[in-house]
Amino acid sequence: MNSNLERFKERMEPARKLYAREIRDFAKRYDALGEMTTAEFPDIDVEEYIFEFVKADGTSQAELDRIILEIDEHMEEFSKDNGIEHFCQWACIWI
Repeated sequence: MNSNLERFKERMEPARKLYAREIRDFAKRYDALGEMTTAEFPDIDVEEYIFEFVKADGTSQAELDRIILEIDEHMEEFSKDNGIEHFCQWACIWI
């Protein structure tokens, strides 16, 4: 029998793929961001999904803060529009 975590990951997989594709595409508009990596941090019943971007050298913290806010707002709206709000609760965006 599957554990709660395994069932959660299985349910989230289509949303994870959709979210990852959108955030990667959306982030291309920012020259201050480099490659995106992903990580997963499992708990007993759920998992956090981390989407982390490499920052370009010389980018100020204020600029990075503005960018992450814009990406976060876009991804929240995208998640609502695409019915993956539950996944969005467990997604973290780091720079």
